[in-house]
Amino acid sequence: MLIEHQIGERQARAANAVAQVLAKPAGSPWGDYKIKSASGKIYRVAMRGPGVFENYCSCPDFAVNTLGTCKHIEAMLERLRKRRGKALETTAYKRSRASLALRYAETIEVRLNLPASPSPALQSIAAKFFNPDGLLPREQYRQFAQILDALRNADDRAIVYSDVPEHIEWENEVAEGLDLERKLLAKLKRGQDPTAGVLKTSLLPYQVQGILFAACRGRVVLADDMGLGKTVQALAATELLRRRKGIERVLVVARRPSNISGRRRLRSSRTNRRR
Repeated sequence: MLIEHQIGERQARAANAVAQVLAKPAGSPWGDYKIKSASGKIYRVAMRGPGVFENYCSCPDFAVNTLGTCKHIEAMLERLRKRRGKALETTAYKRSRASLALRYAETIEVRLNLPASPSPALQSIAAKFFNPDGLLPREQYRQFAQILDALRNADDRAIVYSDVPEHIEWENEVAEGLDLERKLLAKLKRGQDPTAGVLKTSLLPYQVQGILFAACRGRVVLADDMGLGKTVQALAATELLRRRKGIERVLVVARRPSNISGRRRLRSSRTNRRR
């Protein structure tokens, strides 16, 4: 019910979501659109069909909501239904070239979309690297450069949407970090400290684990209880990232505990009363 509710909210907001259609395909309701949103931002909307997960929008909401739609897509579907009526449901989108796009669902997947009449070379690529649904298995992500070269050679007009390389790069970076973490944890298990020399202080085994977790996993939260050394773990993880990834700047966001600020406010009020 939650998914239906979220989609319903976007359908309700769709009425005023698109201020202007700046570019549209010729001769077909399905194709690539360029729209100006009500907020004045420009987005690319790829309309492929009336179903969920068939379409794409470059807006931030579409990239994170995992619903397969957004208010801009719903707005364009409503416009197309008003103009085409029931005929819209029976009008199929015919691809003239191959494309690599992300499928935003519960998990983000890379999907190969073949044209209506794929060449033998494209069919070979699909069979070699992709599963029967056209999705790229995770174990093939590290072969993405090879896959991209093969796709370009088979179809020099193939479209590769810009969020695909970004997603592949991020996933490969995460996989690389997990591999490194496993190797360093194995050293720790053998009695070796993989963080030796990172800081001029001795670290406890659980702190070393936390450091490796923070330095190798990408986006994480260190959630140890107070007094267990989150600060020293963060410092060591930062130094490991500097050595491993060459980072140059670190932003530290800290929140003062409410009980401390409360004591300070109480002390301040007492001081004011004395005066």
